[in-house]
Amino acid sequence: MRYQNGGLVNKSCFPTAESTSWADDHIAITGIMGIGREKTYSLCGELGSRFMMDEWGYPDTGVYIADCPSAGHDMVMLDYSKCGKEGEPEVVHVDQEDDYKKTFLAKNFETFIKGLKDEDEFDLD
Repeated sequence: MRYQNGGLVNKSCFPTAESTSWADDHIAITGIMGIGREKTYSLCGELGSRFMMDEWGYPDTGVYIADCPSAGHDMVMLDYSKCGKEGEPEVVHVDQEDDYKKTFLAKNFETFIKGLKDEDEFDLD
């Protein structure tokens, strides 16, 4: 994020301890939303975090920061539900197809970014 404000990522998968709608052992992201209001897919843009809550019914407990290859049927969120407005949010996967089930990914954004893996590290069959 120091070099680029959102966008595509080189490593697009994050390991999970439980199955998700994407795979038994990981989730995938298509990119990370940038900070701002100008770009359509920025955090506060036309199709950003608020849009996902208002139009798709995602829980209003954080900020949606990454889209997944399912085209809106699952997202990655900075979840403030445990830490409140003053704390550091956990990173969770939210699955719209499974009644907005949250799957814990990482204790914070930095751990999430550093934990991203190449898709070649997973059995995609």
